[in-house]
Amino acid sequence: MDERIVIKRDRKLNYYDFLPDAEPRASISSGDRLIVETYDAAGGMFLDDWVYVRPNPVTGPIFVRGALPGDALEIKINDIKLIGTGYMHVPNAKAGVKTEYTRNGCELIKAEAKSNTWLRVFNNGKTLPADPMIGVIGVAAPIGLKKSAASTGAGEHGGNMDNKLVRPGAKVFLPVFAEGALLGLGDAHGCMGDGEFFDQGMEMCADLDITVTVRKDVRINGPLVLSDGVISTVATADSIEDASALVVAEMRFVLESMYNLSHADAGLAIGFYGNLRICQIVNKTVRMEINESVLERFR
Repeated sequence: MDERIVIKRDRKLNYYDFLPDAEPRASISSGDRLIVETYDAAGGMFLDDWVYVRPNPVTGPIFVRGALPGDALEIKINDIKLIGTGYMHVPNAKAGVKTEYTRNGCELIKAEAKSNTWLRVFNNGKTLPADPMIGVIGVAAPIGLKKSAASTGAGEHGGNMDNKLVRPGAKVFLPVFAEGALLGLGDAHGCMGDGEFFDQGMEMCADLDITVTVRKDVRINGPLVLSDGVISTVATADSIEDASALVVAEMRFVLESMYNLSHADAGLAIGFYGNLRICQIVNKTVRMEINESVLERFR
């Protein structure tokens, strides 16, 4: 097996804000393959000496040599190895509306990673299928993006998108806004339904096996994910409606610029075959999906 760079979990080196002046923790070259060890969303709830600081600690930033503003960063997710015990808080009473969600009224659900494909749930003794994905993946945000979006939120730079298509085998493309891109990852889930309806998935520590490549031939305005033949554009806004408008516009741009569809055909492809999904209701993040195979009908 090829030698890989390993960036280890270290609570003293966690960061939380995707800012262009963040101090890089590691420096890599385009094409490097590495293992990024990450904490769960609480910073390692079931690891030794756990102390809660802030939600969604990120491992990084990783400086990618040669990445410049205007480029795109391609992150291939080779594998996600789930580590130890994870958690999820499930409301006992009214559920779903953020103002009704408090951990004081929740049951703590714990699950152990038996493999990357199964989770053993302590509360009911059942072994259930896992579906590992990465909740937070992003680069330094553009200057001027409001602080909440550059930290616990999401935006053009990626961040806390909770897009369940960011799974093994996927390629994530992020626009570069700062020299070196300053890539960071964290908040892995053993399993999570679309919408992250309870404000959490099965939050777990994980070792992320990724390959990072600078793409100077790709122009995008926001996150793009290619996963199992599905094209997925992602957007975050102050409302689901606003995010939906952004993600449809970006999909049309991608279909025209990367797949050479005419403006009219790109709109037709979205209208006929596009599927709008809610990634999470907390940060108002949505994605537009189109299967690559249907684009052959427009050639």
